[in-house]
Amino acid sequence: MTPAKKAFRWVFGICLGLGVLLGLVKLVAPDAASVTWNGAEMTGLGAIAVAGGIGAFFGLIFGLIIAGIVKLATRGSAKA
Repeated sequence: MTPAKKAFRWVFGICLGLGVLLGLVKLVAPDAASVTWNGAEMTGLGAIAVAGGIGAFFGLIFGLIIAGIVKLATRGSAKA
């Protein structure tokens, strides 16, 4: 696996994990976190879905940016 793919998977996984974790916190302790969608407070599994979707969206954006930077930084390195 190339370093760019590794970087993308790490960044995407971390962002997705943080989003799902936010949804789980909202599910377990509703007053501890706030998840809103179009001005409506989300509860239950909807909160997990919305938070996970937002985490996946930001994971894709930041993952592609980081993967592009890693690809540019490692393009001149020779394989052994």
